[in-house]
Amino acid sequence: MASCIVNARSNRYLPKQLATTTENYDTEHFYYNPQTNLLDCKLLTKNLYYPFFQEVYPNNISEYELTNDMLYVLKSYTNSQTNECYMKTNLNLLSANFDDIDWIYVNKLRSLIRGLIKTNIKPIYYRGLNLSDNEIKYYIEKRNNYYYTNSFLSFTIDRLLIYSGNAILILKIENSNEKAKKNIANIWKWSTFSEEKEALLAVGTKLKILSVHYFGYRWEIEVELMEDDEEA
Repeated sequence: MASCIVNARSNRYLPKQLATTTENYDTEHFYYNPQTNLLDCKLLTKNLYYPFFQEVYPNNISEYELTNDMLYVLKSYTNSQTNECYMKTNLNLLSANFDDIDWIYVNKLRSLIRGLIKTNIKPIYYRGLNLSDNEIKYYIEKRNNYYYTNSFLSFTIDRLLIYSGNAILILKIENSNEKAKKNIANIWKWSTFSEEKEALLAVGTKLKILSVHYFGYRWEIEVELMEDDEEA
């Protein structure tokens, strides 16, 4: 969902062939340019993760029913400054590095997002990010079409708190049904950085691209949370 710089830190969680290739590497999941060390993430038209998904927690979890294990899953993911959990999880997913993905952890986090009872869900969420020219092109080409998220995505309810990249992803939920809303949860109450007003969107969530515009110095991409008929 965002351009990634391949370096000594990130390379550990990407396909091993990227470390030695001297030519452009193009797959259905990403495009890698060794000259720039940029890995551009493509938009998935098919959910590749379905065969690996499992619901490991109850379908309805109130905040008073959160266990130490559940809280650890949230804390370890949001505390990205002191551990590699965030980077490892998402880079493995983004590059479809299936053999190295910790599916136990992925399914715990996804199941928790989907199981938390939805309270105070906002109509709009915001995410700041850096996109390459290729990635902007992917969004433009898929306007009015659907795609599946290829990682967990952090959003905020406050536009002023977004990461100051060259693009903003605006997630619209006001017209989404309850089944679609299962894939997002407000988690800032248990996040390591509660002041960020964070919400998490699950990997494998179906979104529709509504519009792609450039305003002054930043791309604005509006997407809508959609129900996926293939989900249980």
